[in-house]
Amino acid sequence: MLPGKNDSRPDTQNKQQSSRAAEQQQGDMEVIFIQRARRRRALQQQQQLQQQQRGPQRQRRRQERIFRPRTTLHGLRERDIIQRYRLNWQAIQQLLRNIEQQLAPTLVTPRTIPTETKLLAVLHLLASGSFQTTGALVGGISQPSFSAFLPKVLDAIIRLTPLHICFPNTLQKQQETKQGFYATSGFPHVLGAIDCTHVCLVQSAVSEHLYRNRKHTHSINVQAIVDHQGLISNIVAKYPGSVHDAFIFRHSTINQHFQDGRYGNGLLVADQGYGIQPWIMTPFVNPNTAAERAYNDAHKRTRSIIKRTFGMLKSRFHCRDITGGSLLYSPEMVCKIILSCAILHNICVKRNIPLLEPDPDMPEDDEEEDAGLQQEGEQPNTAAGVRRRQQLVNNFFS
Repeated sequence: MLPGKNDSRPDTQNKQQSSRAAEQQQGDMEVIFIQRARRRRALQQQQQLQQQQRGPQRQRRRQERIFRPRTTLHGLRERDIIQRYRLNWQAIQQLLRNIEQQLAPTLVTPRTIPTETKLLAVLHLLASGSFQTTGALVGGISQPSFSAFLPKVLDAIIRLTPLHICFPNTLQKQQETKQGFYATSGFPHVLGAIDCTHVCLVQSAVSEHLYRNRKHTHSINVQAIVDHQGLISNIVAKYPGSVHDAFIFRHSTINQHFQDGRYGNGLLVADQGYGIQPWIMTPFVNPNTAAERAYNDAHKRTRSIIKRTFGMLKSRFHCRDITGGSLLYSPEMVCKIILSCAILHNICVKRNIPLLEPDPDMPEDDEEEDAGLQQEGEQPNTAAGVRRRQQLVNNFFS
């Protein structure tokens, strides 16, 4: 026997045993896989049988995003347009042309909100005094989108202020305004009626006491000057409700222009809280003569135009009316809303757009209330103003 041959037999046997073990293990795994497959098929068949017994089951699928149709003026009657937006079709189109360049999107996509939709949504908000959610639903947009473009639309409208709010600066305009007031009330040299109104807003956490007015509500005190046609020729909307009316006028640009003699012998009619100045005429507290009573009557008729204008503003734009609640915005945003409403009001007056709602029930005269509530901080009378008033009484009402 050759050396080494007998030593290889155990290795061969080991290899054969290992091969048989591997084959047996592989067979066991195949059996396991077959058993698992059978169990899966049985489970699937059981689930199918249960589904057939229960009936068809709704399958979950991804819900497609639905875009509401954008608001347009198409198909609306003229009366419906005025009722909803306070402007007629022609006025809205002109306003749209004036602000379109400022609001035009840089990138136009199928989801871009048209400028017309933005303007109509804001006009509806100002007219109705509703919440942004309601305005967004009417406009066919989302509330976050509405909140994003609201200040931009207001800023675009406010940029039109020199075009729609202008005090009569030329001699021709001043003469037309004086003649208009004299024809309606018999009061001479009047360029406007001046007064203040309060627009309520929510209580501010910062400087809360500054916005609390004499009636213990929070507001912005707005000064306005109105001509004989009811057009707002000057407006100041930046002071909190605690500020006195005379203080606002004393620190206004229009007062400085009167002091500089820019308006000649022009006058403003005001209540007793402003005090008599050579360019501000107030009524007699206790008229003693027939001429003084005639002066007071003419003064009352002249000043009534601004009361009617404030009433029309609140009826036309419910966001300014206290019956619609306080404005839920910051004081800065409230001032923008006030200025925008003034511009839109002048557009309505110039275009003779009717106020479809009933005229507001405004008091004929609240001078007694003003005299009682505005004692603190009242502007004192000047000797020059008293002399000017007496000259008017002697020359026109004696």
